[in-house]
Amino acid sequence: MPDGRRGMPRGASSGTRSGPAWRARPHHVLVALLGIAVLVALAVSGVVPGLDSITSAGGPGSAASVPSVPVPASRSSAAPTGAGTPSAPAALPPGPLTLVGLGDSVPSAGSCGCTGYVEQVGSRLEQLTHHGWVVHNDANGGWTTADVEGDLGSAPTRSHLATADLVLVEVGANDFDLDRVDDQGCFPAAGSSCWSATIAGLRDGLTRIIQGIRSLDHRPDLRIALLGYWNVTVDGSVGRALGEDFVLGSDELTRLVNTTVEQVAAATGAVYVDAYTPLKGQTGTRDPTADLLDDGDHPNASGHTLLSTAVVDELRTIGAVATWTAPSGPGRPASPGH
Repeated sequence: MPDGRRGMPRGASSGTRSGPAWRARPHHVLVALLGIAVLVALAVSGVVPGLDSITSAGGPGSAASVPSVPVPASRSSAAPTGAGTPSAPAALPPGPLTLVGLGDSVPSAGSCGCTGYVEQVGSRLEQLTHHGWVVHNDANGGWTTADVEGDLGSAPTRSHLATADLVLVEVGANDFDLDRVDDQGCFPAAGSSCWSATIAGLRDGLTRIIQGIRSLDHRPDLRIALLGYWNVTVDGSVGRALGEDFVLGSDELTRLVNTTVEQVAAATGAVYVDAYTPLKGQTGTRDPTADLLDDGDHPNASGHTLLSTAVVDELRTIGAVATWTAPSGPGRPASPGH
């Protein structure tokens, strides 16, 4: 294949010696051989230092004569040290790791009277990684996607996100007019004009939130996890009391919201965490009443444990937990109890 020089194969040189013009004459060959013999003798006697290293390495330009360039190990991956032999993970920087929670009343856990899943994830990561974790839960009850996006401009949240290793985001349920959940005119939820504008706003809002987080924390190893919902409104016995249409409509809308969240995660390089299956099962037939508060809307202690398990399991699957289990750098304090 020609390169920049017309008609010349790639890798060839315009000074290539070929054809009759370069045939060596016999007496020239004899002189050349005598010269080589003299140089070799001088090299062996040490008169010409360094010549032996050139000849043993294959000569100038050989692969053995090219110096190796060390490749710095990144914090999020280990460079190979040989054929099929990965190097040890790079040491983490000094100090504890940081987890930030963003979203609505589910991650805030304000009404639970229990340890919410955001804090549970921090505690479980301490046990798994043997490093300290600082948790900043900046979620608030009643918040919409727009509220979380706006909070990225607040000084405390910006400060927390600037040093985050993991950010958990669960928001979007409050974006919808849930009075129409049981409206048969909105069935099926996917493609319904009842929800199309809000779904588009949710998609755009989550995308801007992730972009905003990354604008505050530029490290390539930052992990952002987007959680879906088991239901965007009430569920369990409370939901069933509102009728069959409500149960069907709320489940359809929840699945549509989760699909949207998962699509945003895939498009932005975030991690999607399935919150539906832990509480509702693969087919959606599991009764989550025992994992919800009496309002049927918010998870209780067992519900938060199910969510924290889902988060940690997903972080394990993508290799994040293994990365955070890397040896400590100088000055990193051990986590409490380790």
